[in-house]
Amino acid sequence: MSDGQADQTAAPAKRRGTAKLILLIGAALLVLAGGGAAAFFMGIVPTGSADARQALQSEVARADIVFVDLPELLVNLNVTGRRLHFLKIATALEVAGEDQAAVVRQFVPRILDSFHMYLRAITPEELQGAEGVYRIKEELLVRTNEAIRPAQVRDVLVREMLVQ
Repeated sequence: MSDGQADQTAAPAKRRGTAKLILLIGAALLVLAGGGAAAFFMGIVPTGSADARQALQSEVARADIVFVDLPELLVNLNVTGRRLHFLKIATALEVAGEDQAAVVRQFVPRILDSFHMYLRAITPEELQGAEGVYRIKEELLVRTNEAIRPAQVRDVLVREMLVQ
């Protein structure tokens, strides 16, 4: 056998050895990752500090959060052209406990009136993007808390929002 033929047969053997090594390393990493994931989901691996876990458990244990659904609103938006734009919005109010929820339910007409006055003054451009939706949520929260003072709403949740 000549030297040229020996070099040609050694090169494929070397490539096969490298490929096998890569496959073995990949299989070992896959087994380790799978074992780690299994340990995480079974709760064997701790997830965060004890303080963080305790805070999360106390938050979950707090059963004093009540959601008050408000009726769906359909309003004309403020536009200068001839074409009308509508906003359809469904919201819920997050309150602390059933006693606060009862107060909020008494003032739903006042809350809806405040929402209507504000939403009719909005332009379609103000509703664009996540910042626009966030601004509207914050404004609705301020108006709600003004309408039901001294009671207080924690958050206004947008269940549905459609601009047409």
